[in-house]
Amino acid sequence: MAKTYLGYQPHDHSTEYAKYYEDTIQALPAHVQLALENSPFPAGSLPPFSAAPALQNEGYTNLETGYSIESDGALHAAILTQMPGVSPQMWDWWFAWHGCRDSRYKLWHPTSHVSAQWEDGRDEVAYIGRNSIIIEYIGKAYTQGSIQFKSPTAFGFSEEATHDPSKAVYICARIGHQSLPVDFGYLIHQVRAVEGGSEMRSRFWVGGQYIQLRKEGTVAELGSSLMRKMRTLPANFAPDLVKHCSEEMTHLATFLPQLYAQYHVGIETLHVEGRVIERSDRDFEATAMGSLFNKIDPGKRPAKIVEAKSVRDIIATLKYAKALGKKVTVCSGGHSWSANHLREDSIMIMMKHFNSYEINAQAMTATAGPGVGGSHLLSELYKQKLFFPAGHCKGVCIGGYLLQGGYGWNGRKTGIACESVIGIDMVTADGEYIHASATENADLYWSARGSGGGFFGVVVRFHLKLFALPKYQAMIAHQFSIKHLEDVFNWAYEVGPSIPQAVEFQLLMSKNMMNLLGPGIEAVAPIFADSKDEFEEAKAFMQNSPIKKKALFKTPPFNFGINFLYTNVMTHYPENRHWGVDNMWTHAPLEDLMPYLKEIATTLPPAPSHMLWLNWYPGVIQSDMAYSNEDNIYLALYANWKNAADTAQYGNWAVEMMQKMEHLSTGIQLADEGLHKRTSPFLAEENLKKIQEIRANRDKAGIFHEWHSRPELK
Repeated sequence: MAKTYLGYQPHDHSTEYAKYYEDTIQALPAHVQLALENSPFPAGSLPPFSAAPALQNEGYTNLETGYSIESDGALHAAILTQMPGVSPQMWDWWFAWHGCRDSRYKLWHPTSHVSAQWEDGRDEVAYIGRNSIIIEYIGKAYTQGSIQFKSPTAFGFSEEATHDPSKAVYICARIGHQSLPVDFGYLIHQVRAVEGGSEMRSRFWVGGQYIQLRKEGTVAELGSSLMRKMRTLPANFAPDLVKHCSEEMTHLATFLPQLYAQYHVGIETLHVEGRVIERSDRDFEATAMGSLFNKIDPGKRPAKIVEAKSVRDIIATLKYAKALGKKVTVCSGGHSWSANHLREDSIMIMMKHFNSYEINAQAMTATAGPGVGGSHLLSELYKQKLFFPAGHCKGVCIGGYLLQGGYGWNGRKTGIACESVIGIDMVTADGEYIHASATENADLYWSARGSGGGFFGVVVRFHLKLFALPKYQAMIAHQFSIKHLEDVFNWAYEVGPSIPQAVEFQLLMSKNMMNLLGPGIEAVAPIFADSKDEFEEAKAFMQNSPIKKKALFKTPPFNFGINFLYTNVMTHYPENRHWGVDNMWTHAPLEDLMPYLKEIATTLPPAPSHMLWLNWYPGVIQSDMAYSNEDNIYLALYANWKNAADTAQYGNWAVEMMQKMEHLSTGIQLADEGLHKRTSPFLAEENLKKIQEIRANRDKAGIFHEWHSRPELK
């Protein structure tokens, strides 16, 4: 271990920043001297750590400089430092830059700072989420500290307050001992912009209630002795801490602008709280391919993968991409069949950490991050007798699902899921954190509901309208041999327009129904009814079916739970498979569709590959959103296989079948798109034109990728 020392030695002066070394510290500002003369202030003069988020409010607190000793022996301290010519971004940069070199740490306080190193051994990267191991003198006290930097949101500060470092920066940390498992305080430095520069409002909470063991065991027993000693701080510790903080902040502020101008590496270095995975990193390939539900390798790789943890991370990433001329993609859960988020040489933002949600049962609303699994959210809503049309497949995150439209449970009755999005919080292409709704940034709200992978922004939170949980839920299923194909589709086509909206009627054709009954067609009718009468009407068309007697297997109406629904569906969509998928909307006559239905039946790849026929009647589109393509019947083909070697045999089956039926199609839905292989309309032409106009205004630099392909605009 390198020898530590106070002050400077000859080799320190060989550094490029040695010109900023000083051997003395300026005198304390007058307001700090006055505060120390009047301290300690009465207990309660400064708020406890639990009230720290109040720092984000405008104005000042009653006490901005001074300290108090609380009844439990805890120290509460505040220090205000004026910094002309200094911006909040400079301090944000400083906390990452200085922590890897003793010689840099000494710049900060030449007569008290000894050493600083990052515990993880890495060099100058973002400081949040890392531990700085320091040695310094506070007064005459030799201090060996562990400064554990935390996200401001972990300390209760809002995303709105912290997302823009040009306005304010919050440096937040838990303070502890570097060799014993004891934490003994908290610190916050708020640096906020003021006319002519900035001001730092520092807060410390040390000792008393803020002392805690990090872990239990033998070592912890040694820590317990230190804890007992720290319950009562030395008499001179409080004034020495206030003095030390004022000295180091005032001193560094005198040359920080020059230091920043010389050593700030600019936008070419991406500093974020979350992890940045480079192509050269050992786990880059696993992370890129691991982001895909579809295991077909698209043959494209991003330049970087950013696992964002905060709005600030997203803003930094977008600014970085814009400066370097890189395009951006976003991945919420990775269920894009066409790997829309894996684009060559792009910056891929992964939203898996945005996975929190809040349910307001009384208001029947919820907020949820894009990384929330729809099946998980729906399961939680069930517990509160609430409902949302979440996606049919387990594990699908709501980000991409809601942006593309969202065909979910009970969607014929509730409407597609994006109709129930009442607002979004998002970061624009310009790096602004905004809210969008029908009355605020309405153009982005309109675009977000239906644009899918072509959206030009990063949604960080959805605001959702909820529904009451349907009182009557049941499932009816009939399984037919493939020899009855014509009978089944004739019946489905005839009865389709009259099926109650409480029924989500579908046909599923495969080479092995239920993995048991061989080639055939399953007629499945999930029912979500709000009344007994509606329930009776909903099940009648299956119970009175004229072809019911031809079924190999029939189930009477049986109640189901949400777990059953997802378990049943996932038998058709197994994980770790290769997939070739395509779809179409149609209202074509059955006689025109029938030859292709028969060809699909004979050419289907092995189960669980399948064809889905969804009776959607009627196709009704709201006018206040980008989503704009529906029809009476939805046909989708899902080919899947285990071995990559089979891709040549099965990979193009779905798209080739859909190409044969293109003359019967009125377009596709983005949930099951194969736009990397076949271009087809997915929005009404006027809506596509409108969204491109909004894109040109909101993403002038064109940093967000569009869809793999789109129809040409007339």
